[in-house]
Amino acid sequence: MSTSLGLELGPLANPVVTREMGRVHYLDHVDTEALRTRYRDHIGFDLDAIVPIDHVMGDGSIAAAVQDSGPFDYVVASHIIEHVPDPVRWLADIRSVMRPGGVLALAVPDHRQCFDALRSPSVAADLVEAHLIGATVPSPRQVYDHHASAVVWQGRIVWNDTAPADELVLIHSEAEALERATEAARQGTYHDVHCWVFTPRSFGAVLDALRRQGLLPFNVDHISPTAGNEFFATLVADDAPAPAGHSSIDQRVSETAVLRAKLADTERRLAAVTAERDAITNSRSWRAAGVLRAANRRLRRRGRGT
Repeated sequence: MSTSLGLELGPLANPVVTREMGRVHYLDHVDTEALRTRYRDHIGFDLDAIVPIDHVMGDGSIAAAVQDSGPFDYVVASHIIEHVPDPVRWLADIRSVMRPGGVLALAVPDHRQCFDALRSPSVAADLVEAHLIGATVPSPRQVYDHHASAVVWQGRIVWNDTAPADELVLIHSEAEALERATEAARQGTYHDVHCWVFTPRSFGAVLDALRRQGLLPFNVDHISPTAGNEFFATLVADDAPAPAGHSSIDQRVSETAVLRAKLADTERRLAAVTAERDAITNSRSWRAAGVLRAANRRLRRRGRGT
């Protein structure tokens, strides 16, 4: 790493790669002083630990911010992709400042281990829609979903264990969720929420789908299991089309698709049981025995004194 040139996005006060570890540039939406001002009122936050920012992105692109500083051998983004309104465009922007074969390292929260626990994993269709409409801020739906679903467990917004569903406590009211979503819809207001929620499996399924559609200029090298409340993904810069049958996970289906398949199977089983019941109730012998069943019911009621 000491001979490689890297770029870390949003390092704040805890960079993954320090300058002592090698040649690394830091990028954020605002400069160092603006970050210190923003976090001045955060209790216990060490303002002096905020690293000097080399490139200020503002509302522009990563490519425009770094200009001729690249191309980079690696890019690090920790807990950022879930905030990005259009990940497809963001990933393409990152790829544009990297060398072929360069590595993008992502740290992503597992939604089951944080305040997103009640939300459903995002699927490829969600990200494709955001890209096709050119999303630049979280959608009203995402704003509503966050505020209507955000929870704490034992006073914490992140945890490393499996939280019992009956111990999760909602943070916001549904009325507040609707108010925030209405504001986002009418005014286009930016709300700092998680646009996307993932597990390792669902994230792999989304990346695979984007890759097959030519929307991901990376190969998925590895997606780790969840460790604590996050997981890690390593992507390799590559513009070549995805090979036929390519998949970075064992099955190219999202967890949502698995649940839908199980539901469909349950519905088929229920339909079969219903058909069997109808066949029995419509049979001649069942109808013939109907009088006896009715008589037995009357006798039981008499025996109970009713």
